[in-house]
Amino acid sequence: MINLRSVDLNLLTIFEAVYEEQSQVRASERLCMTQPAVSNALARLRYLVNDRLFEGRTKGLTPTPRADELYIQVHAALTNIRHELSDQSAFDHLTSFRTFSLSVSFSGGVTFAPRLYACFQSQAPNAQLIFRTIDPAVQIPNLLRTHQLDLALHPGHFDDPQLEQVVLIEDSLVIMVRSDHPRIKDKPTQEACLREKYVAAYRLLQNAHDVALNTFMTEIRERTVMEVANTLVVANTVRQTDLLAITNRQMALVCREWLGIDFYPLPVEQPMFRLYLVWHKSQTDDLGHSWLREQMKLLAIESPSPAKHSMPDKL
Repeated sequence: MINLRSVDLNLLTIFEAVYEEQSQVRASERLCMTQPAVSNALARLRYLVNDRLFEGRTKGLTPTPRADELYIQVHAALTNIRHELSDQSAFDHLTSFRTFSLSVSFSGGVTFAPRLYACFQSQAPNAQLIFRTIDPAVQIPNLLRTHQLDLALHPGHFDDPQLEQVVLIEDSLVIMVRSDHPRIKDKPTQEACLREKYVAAYRLLQNAHDVALNTFMTEIRERTVMEVANTLVVANTVRQTDLLAITNRQMALVCREWLGIDFYPLPVEQPMFRLYLVWHKSQTDDLGHSWLREQMKLLAIESPSPAKHSMPDKL
């Protein structure tokens, strides 16, 4: 076991900054140090842990697997120390001025933002909410790792051992259509759906394990003639054209209430659509982060669930 008296513990704060910034230059600016001093500290830590820790130079630093493991422990330990030395070690949502940043995809912003705002108004009136849509979604793990995001709501599971991922909502996918569509007037067959054209916000379920659903969605993507910025634009386009759209049931319920749009179950068997709540492991024990996750879970419990309420053929 290493004798900590022989280790410069300042190396850990420098490592944390470089890991989060993915750049020695940005880390040196953040720490008010010279870049050679940061580089020298990394060299000493590399020797200490017998690992390169980072790869790359000009396009940013990529942490090694050992660096990923080390960061979780180092960040957690430094966070605990900061909390102990701070007068605000105990998070108080009623008085906190903290800013929480969430990434939403599919329709999470539409369904969660108003209700989460109402929650903040009553329980965290001084805190600030930021909802972002990250495109491409492959950037989400890095943004969580560097704490540019607190949470992500994402309709898929990331293959990243540094992320905590829990199912927040199970829903079903539906076909959205304007109420006076000239051809789709009742529960559509698969053949009828594949004769129509579609509008989409982005591609869905590319990695679904269900063969029948994958086949159906592949054909739908081939018939997608228009891609737009977000789900609300999709809904308004459906309302004003003959185009159809695939969305989740919760979003379709909102669109039916706002725009009078009909929706129907998919004409194929499908597994449940899962919306994941995702965060970086380094945030798990953060008191404010824990509070936010709990609020999200409570809001999800209040959401209508297709598992509890059967969906008629036409709604």
